[in-house]
Amino acid sequence: MEALLGRLPGAEHVVAGGAPWWFGFHAVPGLAETVLAGNEAPYIDWFLNSGTLGRGVPDDIRAAFIHAYAGSEALRCAFSYYRALPTSAQQIQDAVATARLTMPTMTVGSHPSAPGSNASSVPSPMNWSDTISRTAATSFPSNAPTRCSRSLLPFSPLICRSD
Repeated sequence: MEALLGRLPGAEHVVAGGAPWWFGFHAVPGLAETVLAGNEAPYIDWFLNSGTLGRGVPDDIRAAFIHAYAGSEALRCAFSYYRALPTSAQQIQDAVATARLTMPTMTVGSHPSAPGSNASSVPSPMNWSDTISRTAATSFPSNAPTRCSRSLLPFSPLICRSD
């Protein structure tokens, strides 16, 4: 679950030294798909192991990740998020330039990006929920699924209401 949103005012320090290497690798159309096709398992394993501080994930979860990312088309779709970051960043910059956010806003942060994942990251949100885990690592949902789920529950009434 990658969730860096681009140039979100107040969170610049998260990528002050540059975005992680895979942001650039995934952003180049066709590059990652060409390099990784047929090698998805070791690539996914690197993220699952690094993102869980070396603990990895159960075999069935690992298999689901590898299945989801298998093949050039699946990889292309997965990496389209990175390719859209410049547009997303501009949209966010435009949205917060003149007004506060009016939609429910939540951050879920974990090691090593937790310092940028808090209420100070977003200019004057109206509805704010915040969760930080300094021990769960970057794969918070797969590394600490119960804690991650619990962090989402208080926020769900804000996004699931029927106004």
